[in-house]
Amino acid sequence: MEHVNRTYPNINLEKTGTLLREKVSEQGYTVKDIQEYLGLSCPQPIYRWFKGKMLPSLDHLLMLSRILEVHMEELLVLEIVKSKQEAEGDSCEAAYYDMWGGYEKKRVRRGLLKRGMEHLSAYWEKLYGGVA
Repeated sequence: MEHVNRTYPNINLEKTGTLLREKVSEQGYTVKDIQEYLGLSCPQPIYRWFKGKMLPSLDHLLMLSRILEVHMEELLVLEIVKSKQEAEGDSCEAAYYDMWGGYEKKRVRRGLLKRGMEHLSAYWEKLYGGVA
């Protein structure tokens, strides 16, 4: 099986925790409010989220997105991590179809994808004021 170079997003726990704390504070909610809304018996999980020690469960993330009136993805801070193969080289061979010449293998620059991810990362930083 041929290895495909991929870029995977990782969730930054600390920055996500900071973002969650800021969003909750901006909306005027307290930890006690969130605890009651989520039906938690104690506030410790919320403090762990805010400190970046752990992430909310998917159910809790969905409920948080509803109370904070944002999409679930807006509560997560993603970082792009290259796979080992991608870090080793910046080009690969890909099938290429030329209208006149048919199929052939062509060297493809991966720099376009890298630049696209950098633009996306810059957009998130601008959107969240440097939190991402």
